[in-house]
Amino acid sequence: MGAAILYSMNKIVAPMPYEAGTVVNPVSGKAIRCQVLRDGRPSPPPRNLGDLSEILKESGSFVWFDVADPGPSDLTLLEEEFDLHPLAVEDAINAHQRSKIEDYGTYWFIVVHGVTRAGARLAFHEIDLFVGKKFIVSARHDPAYPLDEIERRWLAHGASSRPRHDSGFLLYTMLDTIVDGYSAVVDLIEDRVEDLEGGLFRGKPLDDEDLVEVFTTRRDIQQFRRAVVPMREILSPIMRGDLSLLPAEEMPYYRDVYDHVVRAIDDLDAVRDLASSALDLHLSVSNAQQNEVSKQLTIIATIFLPLTFVTGFFGQNFSWMIDHINGFRPFAILGVGGEVVALASLVFYFKRKRWF
Repeated sequence: MGAAILYSMNKIVAPMPYEAGTVVNPVSGKAIRCQVLRDGRPSPPPRNLGDLSEILKESGSFVWFDVADPGPSDLTLLEEEFDLHPLAVEDAINAHQRSKIEDYGTYWFIVVHGVTRAGARLAFHEIDLFVGKKFIVSARHDPAYPLDEIERRWLAHGASSRPRHDSGFLLYTMLDTIVDGYSAVVDLIEDRVEDLEGGLFRGKPLDDEDLVEVFTTRRDIQQFRRAVVPMREILSPIMRGDLSLLPAEEMPYYRDVYDHVVRAIDDLDAVRDLASSALDLHLSVSNAQQNEVSKQLTIIATIFLPLTFVTGFFGQNFSWMIDHINGFRPFAILGVGGEVVALASLVFYFKRKRWF
């Protein structure tokens, strides 16, 4: 199979099923984990990073170089050894690049964004990739996207009956792992929004903490969508064959990733609509409760309206009361009785109207 090398700088990755070695970056002095395979067998790593260009000249050689939280000194040597364009290296050093794919002739420069769940929040990871026929250089900005699952899938396929350790299949493994992570995070968001919506259906409005979570979720979904949607633009030229670095037999793998991306976008749009509907439902529940309180207060005020009238009438005609009401019976009939009749009539009317 030739030679395959995995370097991981600043981060210890999951152990690989063969003996590991280290080389030192002469610029930064950092120890770098590396692994060499020749004809599918492990072999000693190069003594220094300057030997990378010699390894790339070997027939069937392949290099995967990984830098976590890269700095200028980390990629300076790579620019020389892999013949990378200075503008592409500058983009890889400076984080917060938009997702894209650029053709530099002998290699591609790809920027993708992974998404993981960090407690109750989403963590967004920028990954810059230089993809050539015989090498892949990955630069993972802080917070660095974990490589464990990517390595597990890639090495598991390497142990199959048809091992593949070329750049095309490693790129597919990276993109497939990232896109699968999209679906897992979307499912978690959907479960949480459905829990909030379930409480609303029971007539319980959201409290302040839940409202903050809804607005935060909507913001995260918007940022999430900006990471997912450009993945279609990255995969389209690869599937069309506009970029000629990958063999044709690997195209079905990328079509499968594209299908997963489309499904993730559809699911994300559905979750976004669900979060918006949850907020609308909260407003409806809150308005219904306010209307119920207003109705009850209106009923109470309406009940006291005739009572106030009767009391005011006798209060304004106090002299007439002295002349005509000279015992308890007239007072009970005209005074108390009138108020009781008015109260009973209003309650009966409200009951018939089903106002309470």
